Amino acid sequence: MIPIGDDNSTRRGVPVVNWILIGLNIAVFVLIQRFALDEDATLALAAIPEEILAGRKLLTIITSQFAHAGFAHIAGNMLFLGIFGDNVECRIGKLKYLLLYLISGTMGMMLQILLALFAGPAALQIPMVGASAAISGVLASYLVLFPGNKVIVLLFSFIPTAMSAWIVIGFWFVLQVIGGLSGLTNLGSGGVAYFAHLGGFISSWWWSRRYKRKEAERLLRWRRSRSGTRNDGLYWWVVDDEDL
Repeated sequence: MIPIGDDNSTRRGVPVVNWILIGLNIAVFVLIQRFALDEDATLALAAIPEEILAGRKLLTIITSQFAHAGFAHIAGNMLFLGIFGDNVECRIGKLKYLLLYLISGTMGMMLQILLALFAGPAALQIPMVGASAAISGVLASYLVLFPGNKVIVLLFSFIPTAMSAWIVIGFWFVLQVIGGLSGLTNLGSGGVAYFAHLGGFISSWWWSRRYKRKEAERLLRWRRSRSGTRNDGLYWWVVDDEDL
């Protein structure tokens, strides 16, 4: 299932930060990595577990989240970020969204690094690049905040179909779990960092549930304060999916 769009009817505001993040990822890929053909530049941006565990080049935990291994890698990541990130940003705010992106990416990277530590010397030498862990965090937040949204996917790669966010993102999550478990014995040979995806997703899921609960509490307090206000006219409540 390839997502190509979603329901933006509940979106409020302009997702400026999401556009900037997409622009930064593309700029790094084109101008610094030279379309991933400059291996030295890509390696300089990558996070290498052995260096991170030794306390060296810690900034690469951030820079690696804006570097990609090839066209397919960045195209897939930016597609997901473009579809799901705008809704999340407009719901939680620009600063929180930026922090969600960076912290999810960092937590995902750290989980992958921790597993590399137990996998042996070969795994510690494998460079990590990609925004996938950060975008996994965006997907988790989207699922928590917009569980009833419809996502348009290309079923069998060519049939446009509207499906629940639970099905689309849930199917993606299951694939990450299967990929991670199947690669547990092969962490030293590189490939897709499935556990970075899972780390980003789980950390964001936990935070987003807390955020939604506090958001509901704020809405309830506001309603109570309004209901206690004297008014000779009528009160109108505008109810949408998120209020139910």
